[in-house]
Amino acid sequence: MSRLAPILPKDMTDEQLDYYKSIRSRASFTDVPPEEPLVGPFHAWQRSPAFGQRMTSNSKYLRYEGLLEARIVELVIITIVRLWSARFAFNIHAEWAIEEGIDEAIVEAIRHNQTPNFTKPDEEAVYNFAYRLMTDREVDDATYAAALSALGEAPLVELVGLCGHYVTACMTLKAFQIPPRPGDEPFTD
Repeated sequence: MSRLAPILPKDMTDEQLDYYKSIRSRASFTDVPPEEPLVGPFHAWQRSPAFGQRMTSNSKYLRYEGLLEARIVELVIITIVRLWSARFAFNIHAEWAIEEGIDEAIVEAIRHNQTPNFTKPDEEAVYNFAYRLMTDREVDDATYAAALSALGEAPLVELVGLCGHYVTACMTLKAFQIPPRPGDEPFTD
């Protein structure tokens, strides 16, 4: 049960309603009934629409307009959200990772908190970088060099930003106890 009560459109301020409409217009929300409250971190962020819009803008850049391939973006996201045990985010992004070309076996290994077996060096390099950054709170020279070689400097900067963005999303989900969607697969660790 979320620590935040749902806000229905009829009860929103003008700014909250604008944010609500901007989120609901996204392709991933078009099949949701029109009067349903927001879910996931958006459920919390709509309480501060200016912050929510900035988070959404940052996400849009990092996921669709930035320097990282969509396949790499989704791999990094599922790595981060799994480390935070954020089921809501993991289940959505796991589907998208597979759609973008991440092998299902890699997604399932991450879901089950296992080290994946990679066949693509760039995927292994960015996974190791994101994983080490999150778990060790730093990145050793060899892991850094592999990620730098795979991506280049500017994309590597964006990879760090992507990690931070999804840590914020996970913190939001955890702090406000925002539940996963009905039917989301649980973690088994």
